[in-house]
Amino acid sequence: MRKIKIGQIVRPFGLKGEVKIKLFTDFPEDRFTVGMPLSLSSGKEDIGVVVASFRMHQGFALVSFEGKPKIEDIEMYRNFEVSIDEENIEQQEDDVYFFDLIGCSVVDQKQMLLGTVSEVIDSPAHAIIRVKREGKDILIPYVDAFITDENLDEKIITVRLIEGML
Repeated sequence: MRKIKIGQIVRPFGLKGEVKIKLFTDFPEDRFTVGMPLSLSSGKEDIGVVVASFRMHQGFALVSFEGKPKIEDIEMYRNFEVSIDEENIEQQEDDVYFFDLIGCSVVDQKQMLLGTVSEVIDSPAHAIIRVKREGKDILIPYVDAFITDENLDEKIITVRLIEGML
């Protein structure tokens, strides 16, 4: 089961067991619903928690977890990553999420392999995929002008390159 990173705990917030979370998702209301199981990870250990409360405050999520009602219960989670199991994400048939693109092979219109998507950068104008390849990575805007086809079942994205991109 794949875990999708949806945020990172910045620090405890207040005295009642809430944590301030920097968001890596555009859907915090869906990801932090009361009763939702999450994973907290320090890189060394994973801890399962369940959301007890959620609210937004100045662009951050403020979340508390079941069984952790005091600041002393959560202060050790500072800088932990917050993840959700992929199976807990309701995805519409035509929806494409950034995590769907990671690991996809990227080919040009002649089906020549360019590399693999290693990151999706969310810029204000549009998403950009980073294609990992030998030598220098390629940054390709994730817009119709460059993305001619995507087959997420086979994990292949076909792109149209312009002069100077390689």
